[in-house]
Amino acid sequence: MKSIYTQVQEQMLSYKSAYEISIDTLAKLVIPVEIPIRDFFVQTQRLMLMGEEFANLLSSDPGFRKSPLASLQEMNQRYFASLEPDTGYQSSLENPDYAVELFGIPMGQLITALCVQYRQVRQHHITGNYFQLELLLDLYFKLYDLASSGNTDFQNWKNEYRKMTMADMQLKSMIQNALRLCPDFDYYRKIVQTADLSDPRYLYLYGSSVNEHDIAMAEYVNQYPAKDLEALAAFIVQSWVDGFVRAKKDYRIKMYANLIIPCGMERLGRLIISELEKIGMQALVPAPHNRGLNKQYSYDHRFNSALVMDRDFVDQSLAIAETILEELKETIQLQAGPVYVELFGETPFSPISKQSAIQLSPDQQQLYREFTGRNAQLYYKYYKRDEASFTIIAFPSPEIGPKFPEIFADTLKINLLDSNHYARIQQKIIDVLDTAEFVHVKGKPGNDTDIMVKMHPITDPEHQTNFENCVADVNIPVGEVFTSPLLTGTTGTLHVEDIYLGSLRYYNIKLHFEDGWVKDYSCTNFSDSEQGKDYIHENLLLPHTSLPIGEFAIGTNTTAYQIAKKHDILSLLPILIIEKMGPHFAIGDTCFSHEEDAPHPSFMNGKEMIAVENEHSAKRKDDPLGAYTQKHMDITLPYEMLASITAIAKDGTKTDIIRDGRFVVPGTEELNFPLDNL
Repeated sequence: MKSIYTQVQEQMLSYKSAYEISIDTLAKLVIPVEIPIRDFFVQTQRLMLMGEEFANLLSSDPGFRKSPLASLQEMNQRYFASLEPDTGYQSSLENPDYAVELFGIPMGQLITALCVQYRQVRQHHITGNYFQLELLLDLYFKLYDLASSGNTDFQNWKNEYRKMTMADMQLKSMIQNALRLCPDFDYYRKIVQTADLSDPRYLYLYGSSVNEHDIAMAEYVNQYPAKDLEALAAFIVQSWVDGFVRAKKDYRIKMYANLIIPCGMERLGRLIISELEKIGMQALVPAPHNRGLNKQYSYDHRFNSALVMDRDFVDQSLAIAETILEELKETIQLQAGPVYVELFGETPFSPISKQSAIQLSPDQQQLYREFTGRNAQLYYKYYKRDEASFTIIAFPSPEIGPKFPEIFADTLKINLLDSNHYARIQQKIIDVLDTAEFVHVKGKPGNDTDIMVKMHPITDPEHQTNFENCVADVNIPVGEVFTSPLLTGTTGTLHVEDIYLGSLRYYNIKLHFEDGWVKDYSCTNFSDSEQGKDYIHENLLLPHTSLPIGEFAIGTNTTAYQIAKKHDILSLLPILIIEKMGPHFAIGDTCFSHEEDAPHPSFMNGKEMIAVENEHSAKRKDDPLGAYTQKHMDITLPYEMLASITAIAKDGTKTDIIRDGRFVVPGTEELNFPLDNL
């Protein structure tokens, strides 16, 4: 019997002949000067033809081993020239400001969204998706015919865009899911496993923009001592296994692990694949990630779905997803969870909010919320989170600056800290926290943090605990204890003076909570306070108007904090590391989302973790869609902004966990050594 991926591939290939005729027609097309909206046709024609150029090179030189590096660089530069932040993007139709300046609202917004569709042609060639390529060409010629007849009516053009979006949605969904879930699609895995990693030409096989930092990372990793890199790969996979073992889950009932790595770390990825194979797991490898050429471009187009987001689109999409996921259920059930290697230290990005960019209307925000919620619900029907796990680890990018090798070495030290040693120290903190009815977090003078966090009542102290003792397994590095607090009674303000959340920078972000829900918020990114509120709403809350506190944690990795201060990189660290450097709060779902009803014993003492839900997620049996937000954003208050963390018992007894920025629970004194040695 043919695999699902083979069936999908055959369907995609059935469009190849039609595509070849269409692309030949496009190549011969001379666009007259007088045609309306000529810039659009010129730009998208160039993108399609450059996509064909890339595909022809892949066909004639599959590994790019014959092509000169200079020619690959030149081809890459031409393809991405219109996204160059300081040059091409200013006068590119992919920039909504420029498109709206030329064609007004809403036509300019449609034109810029159309250009984004044509930007994807390289990836369609890599996946062999001739179906989507032919759809794009068919749309091009339909719009060209409209323009040739003088028809530039927005609604007519939008109707054609919608037809393309809605065309054979079942095949589109099948393609998307097969490429994501099926091991037969191994284009990227083959690059990682078989490319000559000493030659940077392999990086251009991904079809994405390649910069000097990607090349520098590849050179650094390829020169890294073999034994050390092999030990690191073994440590990462063992951490992944430990995540299952400590949660009393069995990874051996699964077959696939998603391996997500950065561009340039393929040598490490190759070793991780080998380590996974040793334990019977097959790695699924998506395209290795990099920072991209232009983050503003991605930010400008984050709500392009508004062009088609209506009730009909949502209903059709969800009905098709249900059918496709049912067909793929056996493959999904064999997914064990990801191994994720991420980078930090990239140039900070503070986006510009553009009035020209497409936005979701209030009605569409609710539709989007329903769409994402029900999609997740459908997927988790087969992907059992109580059977799966993950591991994530971070390293600096060469973009962090000339101290990169030293920072890389120090980051490795952080990542390899002894889990068992930290677990014993952290258990002393948990023992105090388990006596608390509330935990009070207070900022230093000048920091407005002042919040009372309500704990779940422990009725059997011998066998119950409220806090997870988190070490280096799922979240590397070691260093936090966390809980899902009750919402009712959790009230106060969280204030962080400078932080990156989801790669976006926030100055003086303040979240005001009432009974566990965000009731008000502000930041000082903009002189206009309303712009600041919009920024938080669009990037942290949307499609919700508010989010609950899903997690409260105390980070204990003072060594990481010391190293961050040593290199002055605190503001560049990812959430993965910075969440271990002080108390943090997550807004959105709890850490136990979709696995609340599974057992959660402490690997230290066998006590059952009871704080796995809050009043919102407790509605999951009666309202499975409304009980989850599909969000989880950690926000950390670093030690330097912290005055105290105090456990308050039901009788009013107060016991400090941290006082004046230092741990004071007996047995935790060594956590202060790195702080004292700053």
